[in-house]
Amino acid sequence: MKRKQKIRSNITPFIINFCKEISDESPVLVPLRPLNGKPVNECFTIVPEYISTYGGKQKFGWCIHVWKKVLIEAEFHCIWESPEGELTDITPKNYRIDKIIFLSDPEKGYTGRQIDNIRKSISADKQVKEFIKLAKEYFEYTNKGDLADYYGEVKIKEDFIDQYNLMQELELNLTRKYGNYRGISVGGRFINYNLQPFNPLI
Repeated sequence: MKRKQKIRSNITPFIINFCKEISDESPVLVPLRPLNGKPVNECFTIVPEYISTYGGKQKFGWCIHVWKKVLIEAEFHCIWESPEGELTDITPKNYRIDKIIFLSDPEKGYTGRQIDNIRKSISADKQVKEFIKLAKEYFEYTNKGDLADYYGEVKIKEDFIDQYNLMQELELNLTRKYGNYRGISVGGRFINYNLQPFNPLI
C-alpha cells in the first residue's frame, strides 16, 4: 500500500495566499537531496533519468522563493515522487538549504519549452513593480519565436538593450536598499539561502 507523505509545513500565510492564486493544491516543505555530479537546475532531465532506474514518478509544480521585503516568486519545477509516495527534490541548486517550498500543479506539464516565473511584489516600492514588469518582458524577449525551444545564452540586441540595462540597474538598486536576502519563510521565520550568489529572477 502506498504511504502518503505527511509534512507539517507551517509555511507563512502570505506564501500560502500567493500559492492559492496559482494552484488548488497546498504548498508543502520537501527535502532537498541533490544528486552528486548532476547539472544545476536541470530537473526536467534529471528526474526522468532517476525514475528509469528507481521507479516513481515526476511531480510538476512550482518552487517558491522569497526575496525578503521585495517579492515572492514561483519557479516552474519538478520533483521526484518515490514508489512509496515520498516527495524529494533531487536536483542540484546553486544555493544550499535542506528543504524547499513546493506547490504541486496537476494542470501543468513540461513540453520542452521554458515557462516564466510567476512574481508578485510584497513591497510598496514602485521599483519592485517596474522590475517585475521588465523581468516578464525579458523572458518574452528571450523566448520568442524559435528561441522558445532554445536553451543557452541569448544575446541581447539593440531593440531590448535599454530595457535589459534598466532591469539590471533596478535589481542592483533593490539589493542595495533591501539586501540580497532570498530564501523561504516558515513558522514566521525567514530562512536565507546560502548565496553564491542565487539569482532566480533573470
